[in-house]
Amino acid sequence: MSAETLAEAYFPLTANQGAGYREIEACPALKPWIRCFWVYTDQCDQIVIPDTCMDIILCVDETGKSEIFFCGINDFTFTSVNDSARPGVRLIGIRFYFWAVASFCTGSLKAVRNTKDQMDFYFPGWAEGLKQVFDETESLEALWPKWEAFLLAHQHADPIPPLIMRAAELIIQRRGVLAIADLAAELGLEKRWMERKFLDFYGVSGKRLSLLIRYQLIWQACLQDHDFNVQDTVADYGFYDQAHLLNFFKKYHNSQRLSFFSKTAKR
Repeated sequence: MSAETLAEAYFPLTANQGAGYREIEACPALKPWIRCFWVYTDQCDQIVIPDTCMDIILCVDETGKSEIFFCGINDFTFTSVNDSARPGVRLIGIRFYFWAVASFCTGSLKAVRNTKDQMDFYFPGWAEGLKQVFDETESLEALWPKWEAFLLAHQHADPIPPLIMRAAELIIQRRGVLAIADLAAELGLEKRWMERKFLDFYGVSGKRLSLLIRYQLIWQACLQDHDFNVQDTVADYGFYDQAHLLNFFKKYHNSQRLSFFSKTAKR
């Protein structure tokens, strides 16, 4: 099992951020680990949904003042409020797949869920290095290859055991609809050991990861499937009925953005 296989099978999406949000594809050598580079320039609040990814984010205002932070995997929707006291703010990010961070950081990821500002702990020396590259680069177009070179220089051997990678693949293949105890048994793993490895390398438990992937795949279907049907989704994702699906989705998503359920339920 490999990062390449997972990246081919799973491409998480964030909320639609409007014209001020742009994603840039990583080079082929990094595509199995880096979901994208991204830029956000709109001076307004930003909705952040659980996308199962983790981000390093550089925040720069028009005066040149900057800060950089690491955002761990999150399991709820929140609003990142625009700082009106800092005009001209740009957010410039590196988005890692959930299986990728362990190949770049130091230490266990068991404490990263819903956290921010642990950059120096997980990526010692990176803040200064990434900022220096940014300060020395004339344009964003010229920045991405330099950040790619920085990432490749700091990537180390993938520490994730192959069976833990296989477990992530099976969760994706089965749309998050599976029992973690059954998954451990299928792979011949002791459940507690497997759960510890999930926390160390993915930042969340196996059960929580399966729920987040389930949510994310439903969100993708809502955005991409023109024939999206609620009743089909109920059956495909193991829900009892439409109310069960709606209650599950509301746990992870902003309740004001659920109008598609009422629209598609009539089909």
